Amino acid sequence: MEEQLLATATVGKTHGVNGFLRINSLSGEYEHLLKLDSCLLKTKDGKQVAVTIEDVKVHSSDILFKFVGYDAPEKSRFLSGSVMYIPRNKAPRLKKGEYYIADLIGLNLVYDSKTLGTVEYLSDGAQGLYLNVRDINGNLKIIPNIPQFVSKPDFEKKEITLLIKELMD
Repeated sequence: MEEQLLATATVGKTHGVNGFLRINSLSGEYEHLLKLDSCLLKTKDGKQVAVTIEDVKVHSSDILFKFVGYDAPEKSRFLSGSVMYIPRNKAPRLKKGEYYIADLIGLNLVYDSKTLGTVEYLSDGAQGLYLNVRDINGNLKIIPNIPQFVSKPDFEKKEITLLIKELMD
């Protein structure tokens, strides 16, 4: 079974003349990033690039990565805007009550004990994250993942309870 990768950071602008890039943690935690030796980057144009981390520097409040083969800002610039994916076992440990956003994918959306659909993917929106749910008729519905509309996920039951049924109409 292929290990699940989690989005953990974004790649920012270049820094200096040696190809270093600024790294921005999605969780606000950086310690796990300092221990990485490789990762997968998904570029803005959808390409997947497996990279080896050659060097890591902490400069002021920035974390800077230099990837093997990206020795100049002109070459590294291609990676700016990428999302960094790492294996789950290299991600920060979760505290009680926390979960990885990726864990919502595949959960059933239920209302009054009836399954209405399954979370296929998540997207960003003005109010936060949106659950993109495929309903039982095959239609895609978008549900804000906020407490007014859905419960906290129940990972044992593999479901999220919808609080306002009309959101699926």
